[in-house]
Amino acid sequence: MYVLPNVGGIRVHGDLQGALLASLVFNAVFWGLECVLAVVKVGVNVGTLGFGVFMTSSLKFLAALLSPALALVGTAQVLPGYLQIGSYFPGAVCAGLVLGGTMWVSFPAVKATSKKESAT
Repeated sequence: MYVLPNVGGIRVHGDLQGALLASLVFNAVFWGLECVLAVVKVGVNVGTLGFGVFMTSSLKFLAALLSPALALVGTAQVLPGYLQIGSYFPGAVCAGLVLGGTMWVSFPAVKATSKKESAT
């Protein structure tokens, strides 16, 4: 039923309501982290008069990989009764990659239809 208990170093306690509460807190922490990262990115780009684009564009990929792990650590600090993380690496990083992978796989693929198919 749950994906995270299969990752070493992650302990999930509770039932379905606890999982729903943890998911709401995770989404709130993730949204706040993304807002902070966006403000830092704009600040660096404006502060360096545009030369920071080279630095922030290369770090954006790394931030996209590690931000679910940081949000998971923040959720574990807010809700220690429901979610416990043994260590940041490898537990939280692997769990963040698993969460990011399941989010990526769960989005439906957009298939482009050709004009021949739509005409028939």
